[in-house]
Amino acid sequence: MSTTLTTGANPAPDQDPDRPRSKTARRVWLSVLVLAIIGFLLGALVLFAWMVNETHFDRPSQEFDEFEAEVASLPGVESVEKERWVEAPTFWSPTSWIFVTVDEAGLPGLLDAGCSPSYADPVTWSIRVRTQSAAEVSLHAGPTAPAAAGAQEQCPDFGFDAVRLVDELDIVAPGLALQPSVWDNGRFALVALEDEVQAGFTHLLPLIAHADDLLVAAGLDSKKELEINAANLGLVLEPGESDEYLALLTELAEDHAVSSYWADGGGTPIDGVEKVQIVAPDQQREAIEEAIRSSGLHIADRPVRFLEQ
Repeated sequence: MSTTLTTGANPAPDQDPDRPRSKTARRVWLSVLVLAIIGFLLGALVLFAWMVNETHFDRPSQEFDEFEAEVASLPGVESVEKERWVEAPTFWSPTSWIFVTVDEAGLPGLLDAGCSPSYADPVTWSIRVRTQSAAEVSLHAGPTAPAAAGAQEQCPDFGFDAVRLVDELDIVAPGLALQPSVWDNGRFALVALEDEVQAGFTHLLPLIAHADDLLVAAGLDSKKELEINAANLGLVLEPGESDEYLALLTELAEDHAVSSYWADGGGTPIDGVEKVQIVAPDQQREAIEEAIRSSGLHIADRPVRFLEQ
């Protein structure tokens, strides 16, 4: 009688019963890692979009609400808007902004309140001043800073004497909407804010006629340059040029039907050559060039480019 011995099936030496479990765990961890990377990238894209769009995230403050109420109660104040927010990526250091519409008489009191320490954080100010002659002056000041080391006051700094300048513009520029500014290069500018562009530029000529008075009222050196910037007029008045420039522009508008005039300002020309650019009838071109050449102004030798009407 033969005897057959059977043995149980033993796993091959290279087969590990824990291996399928290990592969599953690796797959799970890889899936988690992939999802985490995708989530990180999506989050980074959202954060980048917030940064590009300068998205505001509100950070209300009871102290800022109280400051708004204080400003709104001042004589001459017509309306107050405010916002306090943070931005990506830090979501830190809230920005406080306030926009006030006030009449000319109420501006000094408003600026005094702007120096009040009742709200400690820096404030960015936008002020629209309505004058007795129906002029509107827009003032903008960056975040307030202490007036001196250790001082408690934080006053709006426009870079010029806002009260005296508004008073002068009330006299010089009735009915005009203007924004005085000090550019990064230190040049003082008056920008005309025109919701509907008026034909021509003669309504802006009083700014040129009284350029020295405006600089003095702003508390600036009358020998500084003054830039006039509007839809149909752009120029820089160099010291001592106001009378000659006024005469030139009056002649161009009244005798040669020039409706738009631009010289200086607006950055560096594409071709690197400063030009005088004009909108006028074709038949007036020769007379216009002659008037500019004989003006004695710093732009007298520049090439003149005529634009289509």
